[in-house]
Amino acid sequence: MKRRIDNSSLKTVKLVTILFMIFTAALSGCVDNGQNNTDNRTDDSANESQNTGTEEYIYGVANIENIEILTLESFPVQIHVIAEGYLPDGCTEIDEIKTETEGNTFNINITTKRPKEAICTQAIESFTKTIPLEVRGLSAGNYTVNVNGVNGSFELAVDNTLDETPDAMPPEQ
Repeated sequence: MKRRIDNSSLKTVKLVTILFMIFTAALSGCVDNGQNNTDNRTDDSANESQNTGTEEYIYGVANIENIEILTLESFPVQIHVIAEGYLPDGCTEIDEIKTETEGNTFNINITTKRPKEAICTQAIESFTKTIPLEVRGLSAGNYTVNVNGVNGSFELAVDNTLDETPDAMPPEQ
């Protein structure tokens, strides 16, 4: 006895088989990284590993387009540097701002970080950062500010110190 398979039954079997393979492939990507882990850790060590970031980053230097140096009207004088720049994509962010002083030069280094495996928007993101400089106690003179290769300068007309000597105090009455 021969069994005849019609065309529509064959198409249905093929369709079910293809859908099953697609469904299986889709679910295979939904496995949690910890499911296949056979470590014999205690609950405390498992909690610690969940709290520490294991994400790797790519570090770089921020692109600075312009700096502006503001002298605040106070005594002692306060100096703020406004740095304007851009980040190359939507995942990159400012990591650290470090200020070092060498003689009459303030070197400011603005670094960035970006998750290594992130998929990001490719739109440039602009930023503005205000960075206060530690100028209390500086002598009068000209000073240079370097922010990632962009330079500016400011001048202190007088020594930036408060004279708090007992002679400067008014006599008690």
